[in-house]
Amino acid sequence: MEGYLRRRKLGAFMDDLGLRTLIALAAWGWFMWLWGVGMPAFAAGLGLGGLGQLALSLYRRHTVGRREKALRQALGGEMLMEEMLLRPARQAHLQSAILLAQRYPLTLEKAEDEGMLCRSEGALVLVSCLRRASESEATREDVLACQRAARKHLAQKSVVCLTCRCPEAVRAFAERCSIPVRLISRETMLALAGQASPATDEQLVALGKRKNRPGRIAVLRRTVLNRDKAGRYLFYGTGMLIVYILTGAVWYLLPGLTLSVLASCSRYEGRRPERL
Repeated sequence: MEGYLRRRKLGAFMDDLGLRTLIALAAWGWFMWLWGVGMPAFAAGLGLGGLGQLALSLYRRHTVGRREKALRQALGGEMLMEEMLLRPARQAHLQSAILLAQRYPLTLEKAEDEGMLCRSEGALVLVSCLRRASESEATREDVLACQRAARKHLAQKSVVCLTCRCPEAVRAFAERCSIPVRLISRETMLALAGQASPATDEQLVALGKRKNRPGRIAVLRRTVLNRDKAGRYLFYGTGMLIVYILTGAVWYLLPGLTLSVLASCSRYEGRRPERL
């Protein structure tokens, strides 16, 4: 599981090696500064450095469980939020209300197309989920739509759970509404979703496979070996080979052969049936 905590194994290895080297050098430097250069200082520094390495290993073993839990919650929250984007509206509103009930006094009553009717401290509240991509932003029109839905169902307050960003101008607009509109940020929803549904081992494996698709090599092959580029490859490659034959300049040979091979491969790739 610790492998999921780091993006690159080589970078993690170099960081670990650098830290352990720094600990060893600091231990030797300390005793050499106290006793001068000699075998006693070297032996004492070796012992202190070993204790430092052991302490570092114990510290990482102690904190790996905490970091694993935080990672599972972060990934689980992201996956649950992504799933809510694809669910029907009623299911997304219901899931949002369930998540909010973890933190706030909320009693679920009735599911509607515009949101989930709930009771909070005696007041009727309409909880809805604004399903937008994480890169998009909520607008004033979204706030007005939630107000209209709250008035339709005689709710005293509207609570909107965001899956996208929210500009400060929209938050200020929501605070001035006649029907109170509470905007729950995407970050808060991610934290609640992660607590409710941390990622399992199977989900982490599936996520790793999904991130490996389609692969940089496949994308590069589709970009370079394009049938539309075959004619240009052949034209420039043939031109360079002709220049090589006429002038004998060796530096034209390799590019000419390379472009000719690319032209042939591009024509072959173009004949392969396309897949959805």
